[in-house]
Amino acid sequence: MDIPQFENLRCEVEDGVCWLTIDNEGMQNALTDQIQQDLITAFREINHDRSIWSVVLTGAGERAFSSGGDISLFTKLDRVGLWDFMKNRGAEICRLIENLDKPVIAMVNGYCYAGGLELVLCCDIVYASETAKFGLLEGRLGILPGWGGTVRLPRAVGPRYAKEMIMTAKRVDAWEAQRLGLVNAVCPPDKLKDEVLKLLDRMRMVSPLAIQACKTVINTTLHLDNMDAAMGVERGANMWLSTTADAAEGVIAWIQKRDPKFKGA
Repeated sequence: MDIPQFENLRCEVEDGVCWLTIDNEGMQNALTDQIQQDLITAFREINHDRSIWSVVLTGAGERAFSSGGDISLFTKLDRVGLWDFMKNRGAEICRLIENLDKPVIAMVNGYCYAGGLELVLCCDIVYASETAKFGLLEGRLGILPGWGGTVRLPRAVGPRYAKEMIMTAKRVDAWEAQRLGLVNAVCPPDKLKDEVLKLLDRMRMVSPLAIQACKTVINTTLHLDNMDAAMGVERGANMWLSTTADAAEGVIAWIQKRDPKFKGA
């Protein structure tokens, strides 16, 4: 399956990895209505393309991952239109990222504000440049983050720090974001892509089906209070994995003391 090409969203597939680049540098990679629609289309297509096993989401240039949504759109929408826009644009992108049957890695290369941070909060792994800065700044517009920021940020960094960030429109640098658990790794700007490539190489040593199941189980059980129910989800996933060709290959490769050759089957 060929991923469509868009004007301000680059889609490049290489060795099973889809590199999605928000390409709107003149607006610090702001998420225009068209870019949001294109992201929805791209993620839906990626989810059905079995030749793709992972996604890297980033922004063009070094200045910004994304400065957030296109604020000028707000002046054109009434109350009902704004509700529909938030639900069926940015929030839908976030839902698709969270539920994608493959890992999504955010490669954050600069400003990551508002809707940009809300996209990152949905990604599975986050690598950031030393120049990256994070913040939910919507309060300065008299609104809240509308794509899940007030829901996901407290789960990522804890409710008290999330309240401070949102209530003061606080920006945090990459090192503070890593300390908070918002970011996995911080790299020099010129090493960021190399480090992401190394991460992908390490992930290739794990069955893509196991990665998919891991994402599903963690997302499904993270907030379950009933531990037995959570463990039941995990056991069900493992029972399914044990019947796959990848599981057979993994066991044989372990016995033969060689690297496995997984095919996602």
